Amino acid sequence: MADSRAFPWAARFDADQLAAFLEDLWGAAAGDDGLATLLAVEKVIADHRPGGDSVPQCPLTDREIEVLTLMANGATYDSAARQLGVARDSVRSHCSRIYDRLGAANAAQATAVATRQGWLPGLQVPEPVAPLRRLSPQEWNRILQQRADEMRAQPGTAVQIGPYVSPTGASGTAWRIGKGLTAPFRPAGAFTAKAVRLARSRWAVEARYIGDHADADPVSPTESTAP
Repeated sequence: MADSRAFPWAARFDADQLAAFLEDLWGAAAGDDGLATLLAVEKVIADHRPGGDSVPQCPLTDREIEVLTLMANGATYDSAARQLGVARDSVRSHCSRIYDRLGAANAAQATAVATRQGWLPGLQVPEPVAPLRRLSPQEWNRILQQRADEMRAQPGTAVQIGPYVSPTGASGTAWRIGKGLTAPFRPAGAFTAKAVRLARSRWAVEARYIGDHADADPVSPTESTAP
């Protein structure tokens, strides 16, 4: 019968070796739920597995590791060149050599290979963006009324509304606020609003109350207030 144990080689450890392995394993697994914790666990297993080096010999130079780390963290050829103080073509050449040495077709594949082998200690692994809960028109109306009340209580103070998953949604709400097309923000011109980008692919509306205007355009009371 095939051995179904995940670490059959650990059964041959003496008491001290086994205690050290389990202590390191539990320590690595105590991190946040995410890729960084998984990589830490894999490294502990590789460190303790008999007959294998903790980290295989890296074929990349220090500069190539630096370049690949920048690319893996979201840099472009241009931004990586600025950070390294070199020409864009120099970064491109480094990437070409990196791909050749790792047998990779592109930066994504090279990152996967180098990360699995533990060659990118400077890699920043972001947590996935949680999906936004879909709000009903009634919930949006309550939120807009609350934000409008906050702004009226503090004229000139910026208040954020959102978040939104796209710039279009945020821009549309900002336009309607400025035009007084939503009931809490009437009359037109009483508020200024603009779409602003937040971190992690999220947008919001930044609005301010600047005072009511007697000459504001009338708005039909039947128009929806939800963004």
